[in-house]
Amino acid sequence: MNALRMLAALTGLFALSACFYSEVPLIPAGEQVTLPYDGVVLCLDDDCRIVMAGDDGTYTIPPPPEEADEKPLFVRFQMLDAQSGSEEANPVYLAEAKMQDGDEVSYHYLLAHMRLGAMTHVPTYEFVMPACNDAQETVLKRFSIERTDSYSCRVSDLNAFKTYLIETHSGDFETEEFWEDN
Repeated sequence: MNALRMLAALTGLFALSACFYSEVPLIPAGEQVTLPYDGVVLCLDDDCRIVMAGDDGTYTIPPPPEEADEKPLFVRFQMLDAQSGSEEANPVYLAEAKMQDGDEVSYHYLLAHMRLGAMTHVPTYEFVMPACNDAQETVLKRFSIERTDSYSCRVSDLNAFKTYLIETHSGDFETEEFWEDN
C-alpha cells in the first residue's frame, strides 16, 4: 500500500483518461460527507491505502516520506445515489480529488462505492472515473458540461453534473463490470 503508487496511479489516470474536472471545488465547504466509518481503505484498481477523514471531512493521501516534495492528494465525498430500494444498499459517492501540479490546481471527479467482497477488516472503497469522451455534445450541453479537448470535460454545475451521472450511469452502479472497467 504505497502512497506514491496511489498518487501516481491517480495522476496517470487523470492525465490519460477522459476525465471530468473543474478549476474550482464544486462541493461546497461543509457539504461534503464522511464515509460511514472512521478509517477506510481507498483503492484505485488494486492500489489501496488506509486513510482517515480530517476534522473538515477531507481525506488526505500523503506522499511517502521519500517523496516529501510531492503534494498530498485531498479527496472529499458527497452522496450521489443511495440505491434506496435495496436491502443491501451500497451507496455511490461522488469524489472530488484536488490535484496540484506546481501552482496549478484542478479538481477531478470520480465515483466511489464500497468494494464488494473485499478481504479486509477495514471498509474498502474503490474509485472509477466515468469517461466524458463518448458523451454526445448535446447531452453535455444539457448538463452544463463543456468538452475542453478530446479527453477532458469541464464541469461547472455540481447538481447538473450529479444528475448527468445518475441518468447516464445509474443502471451500471450495481454491476461489477462498471467498477472494474472504468
